[in-house]
Amino acid sequence: MSLGKHLIGAPPWRSLPQGVVVYGEKDPSDGVTYYWEEWEVLGYENLDFWVEYDHDTKAVTLYRPAESEEVLDPTRMRKGQVVTVTLSGKKYRTKVTEVGVGTIASLDGSFTYDLTVGQPVAYAELRTPDMVLSLEKFDDRVIDLYHGTVLDAAGQKAHFGKRVAPRAVKVNPVVAFVLILAAGIGLFSACGDRDVDDDDCTPRTVEQQYDASGDPVTTDQTCYRRSVYGGGGGGLGK
Repeated sequence: MSLGKHLIGAPPWRSLPQGVVVYGEKDPSDGVTYYWEEWEVLGYENLDFWVEYDHDTKAVTLYRPAESEEVLDPTRMRKGQVVTVTLSGKKYRTKVTEVGVGTIASLDGSFTYDLTVGQPVAYAELRTPDMVLSLEKFDDRVIDLYHGTVLDAAGQKAHFGKRVAPRAVKVNPVVAFVLILAAGIGLFSACGDRDVDDDDCTPRTVEQQYDASGDPVTTDQTCYRRSVYGGGGGGLGK
């Protein structure tokens, strides 16, 4: 996806990405911060759609606006709770599968919402066997409900005219072993050099790096920072 560039899928699908927001949330169980990105797109019916890409699960979900007869608040929900949601007069018995608070890590483009970097956004995910709902609370005035559809590669092509999620990279086990071995030798050599001359191993820069699962780690070695969206590695901009 690229901001300001139309995506033309099967009729009547035509959408325009106008903004992308990246969220981060630290998991207290392992101390790792997980990221996901949400692209606001204008839909073919002039509706406010969102496309979510989860950096951990690699899932792409298309969310369209929904309205419930019940007053729903994600900050009052807990994981495992059963919640009745009425959509267009039909009642659904949903289960809360996720609750949390994401923090906006970066913004690009324009939005129909007043968003700022560092802003916390409470959320809850509610599911039935064949439906997913996303509930987001931006502040005490704005609580939005969206009906989500998880898109596989075929679904992405139908809606956007192409696959928007990055393809999984398959690594040959032999090559992976050689790379790990080489990295270990390099680390051993660096440690040996530190014993001989401390000045040689003084880090010039400390930059951000990502491991194979997409989680951020820090290193004393110079590396290139990978963008979390747009044309960089790992987002929907590929």
